Amino acid sequence: MNKSKLGTAARRGVTLAAVSAAGLALSATAANAAVPTATSASTWDALAQCESGGNWSTNTGNGFSGGLQFTSSTWAAFGGTGSPADATREQQIAVAEKVQASQGWGAWPACAAKLGLSGGGGAPAPSVPVAPAAPAEVSVQAAPAPAQAPVQAAAPVQAEPRHAAEVPLSGETYTVEHGDTLSTIAEKLNIAGGWQTLADANTDTIVDPDLVFEGQVLQLPA
Repeated sequence: MNKSKLGTAARRGVTLAAVSAAGLALSATAANAAVPTATSASTWDALAQCESGGNWSTNTGNGFSGGLQFTSSTWAAFGGTGSPADATREQQIAVAEKVQASQGWGAWPACAAKLGLSGGGGAPAPSVPVAPAAPAEVSVQAAPAPAQAPVQAAAPVQAEPRHAAEVPLSGETYTVEHGDTLSTIAEKLNIAGGWQTLADANTDTIVDPDLVFEGQVLQLPA
């Protein structure tokens, strides 16, 4: 009887150990499954190859720089410091992840379409950092006075409202060439109202007037 009980207990111990091991394996699997994965580095490499020939330190002088062709305003708004061309590949990808989360793959319309990338966006764009307000000076009174007047929090800086008048279209189009900006295109085509009118005619495709890409097709105003 003693041997039988010991054998049964031993078998139960093996069974419990097996169940515990299975439980740990399931927990590890669940933990791994719960971790979200960011856009793979190979996707950003492919996008950089399309945007800049894979040169992460390029600066062509046309307002766009870095492997993913950032403008200086977009780079700074999404946490970049210095120049994109001077940042590492990993730093550029980190900023690009934030841009994609806010604007979707439409931030790189031509190359994203070429690579079959779509969707994303919807996250709020980061607010522009605001320097803390200086404490208000308090004059000394004969009667007891507070040591410091209350300081009201500075109002958040709002982005300049985009010009968005309805613009009749001519039915003609223009394909963006290397080195183009909205300003140079408007000047080259003698568009009345300049780049603002050209941007308003393409509100469906232009997310940021500072961001146009080689190969992008623009509708021309009438």
